[in-house]
Amino acid sequence: MSRLVDWLVRERSERVSHGLYYNTQIAMGYNSNHMEGSTLTPEQTAQLFTTGSVLADGPDDIIRADDVIEMGNHFRMFDWMLDHVDDPVDKTMVCTMQSILKRGTSQESNPDRNIGGYKILPNVISEIEQIHTVLPADVPAAMNVVYELYRNLTDDPYAIANAHWMFESTHPLSDGNGRVGRMIMFKELLRIDTVPVVVRDSQKLLYYRGLRNFSGEPGYLVDTLLSERDYYRDRFIEQLAPSSTRMWTPGIGLPSSGVILRSRRITPSSRITGIPLMCTSGLTRLPSSRMPPDGQVVPRTAGEVR
Repeated sequence: MSRLVDWLVRERSERVSHGLYYNTQIAMGYNSNHMEGSTLTPEQTAQLFTTGSVLADGPDDIIRADDVIEMGNHFRMFDWMLDHVDDPVDKTMVCTMQSILKRGTSQESNPDRNIGGYKILPNVISEIEQIHTVLPADVPAAMNVVYELYRNLTDDPYAIANAHWMFESTHPLSDGNGRVGRMIMFKELLRIDTVPVVVRDSQKLLYYRGLRNFSGEPGYLVDTLLSERDYYRDRFIEQLAPSSTRMWTPGIGLPSSGVILRSRRITPSSRITGIPLMCTSGLTRLPSSRMPPDGQVVPRTAGEVR
């Protein structure tokens, strides 16, 4: 039985239009970049991926050059990630991803940015300035902990959230930490062959709350990532690749009865020290009419190629 990554790679090589690979590229590119301030719309993101060019929405629409460059680079970073899914997460991988993301941007030649290496100046998580990230001198040691967490990663909701939080709270790079960190999380979930996560821009306040409060209330981030994994499975995998591998349930897997259980949910009020203490089942899904545009799937036409 093939893995989900094999399905994505096959669709890429066969240039399948509007399939799982196509929609994942656009969804992840739009959401991850928009969370970091990109002004490109979902439609412009799809246009750039399909045609390599972007049209303004109107006479007053200003398109920043770096937004276009970084979006194109994000597509390339995703492809690079697919080709290195089984490689261990280490400094080379993290710094290579940042180099791909920042190639050709205004930051690439700025010595203070040290693109392609760890940060040399202190920084903060832009949306959560209350969090003090690791100082540059302490980054190598902190990142060794992150690499160990990913090396031993299993499909445990707390372990996944903890590894991601450790990366983001370290903030090892001068810029691109959010996008690189979310790409690594996606890669590692593909590596262990479980449901990946695409954090939607519409959920960024919940996501940032989870990062901000993780040390005291890890349930916020655990729950948000579980919900986003459920969304990706229900709205992407099951619609676009129903026969790809299996019908996963994040944190649980496929029961022997063949009945798909809902994801374990950790209540935001739960105090967790290493192992989830309070779990419930069930996920409330938005009606289709209320689905935000950042999560919409473009249906595939049979036989169509990109």
